[in-house]
Amino acid sequence: MQWWQVRWTVPWQSAEALAGVLQEWPEIQGVAMEGGPREAVKNPEFGEWMDEQLSDSETTEMSIYVPESMPETELRERLGAAFNQVASAGLDLGAARETLCLELLDESSWENAWKDGFQPMPIGERLMVVPKWWEDEVQLNGRIPVILEPGMAFGTGTHATTQLCLEALQRVPLNGASVIDVGCGTAVLAIAAAKLGAARVLAIDIDPVATAAARGNVADNNVADVVQVETGDLLSPAAAGQCDLLIANILRDILLRMMPQAAQKVAPGGRIVLSGIVTSQETPIRESLRQHGFIVEDRLVREDWVALVGRRTP
Repeated sequence: MQWWQVRWTVPWQSAEALAGVLQEWPEIQGVAMEGGPREAVKNPEFGEWMDEQLSDSETTEMSIYVPESMPETELRERLGAAFNQVASAGLDLGAARETLCLELLDESSWENAWKDGFQPMPIGERLMVVPKWWEDEVQLNGRIPVILEPGMAFGTGTHATTQLCLEALQRVPLNGASVIDVGCGTAVLAIAAAKLGAARVLAIDIDPVATAAARGNVADNNVADVVQVETGDLLSPAAAGQCDLLIANILRDILLRMMPQAAQKVAPGGRIVLSGIVTSQETPIRESLRQHGFIVEDRLVREDWVALVGRRTP
């Protein structure tokens, strides 16, 4: 099988926002980024930006991999729409359209390129996201490992919203808690919740590709006795009953639509962690939380992305 390798260059300030838009595509599993100012590094030893990839430049080279089954004309149209979405938010795309390059690669080349760009990442004070192929080499230094083999599912831990949710999980009480992870992708958040002390976790996603990857990751992390993976949504029988914590790292419009069901799932006094939100979208999410009986008790920000932690009033 072959894959489209798509590359382009943008001003580094626009790279995260564009990556967030592209992560919504079900056909891709991640966005690779190289280049940018050294002061942009979050975790110098590991992370989304590796030290040797940084050049003190003002631009970032971005790349994605898309199955060859997508016609080139459709791929170019969808990329154009993604560029337009970011530009409409007032962000400068620089030479993105002029530098756009598409090339067909064999699957082995795609797999190796993706693995080269996915490195172990310390998140917060307690967690370390570890690609499965790094499991025997990484130095944990006392951190809790979350082992991942992404496959074609969303959620490697490289995106700002996933990192914000992982940080939020380290700041809420989880010992003995029941948790629902909606739109679980690779189950990175569900696995982290289990390893941080949750007693019962439901990881649920409407995409069977995601739940297949999630089950593999749950097994690799030895948390199958805590984490249940199901294909479905909050209306599925598996999601019956209430939980102490609900996590949803999805898109703003989906968060707003699911809020009535989400509020019913969270027990009084329980918490909800929401992300997938840019700062300009925060106000309607806050208002929806208030309308459904939540008090925002924590806010985490990374660049233009935000995660909100709400507590349901008794």
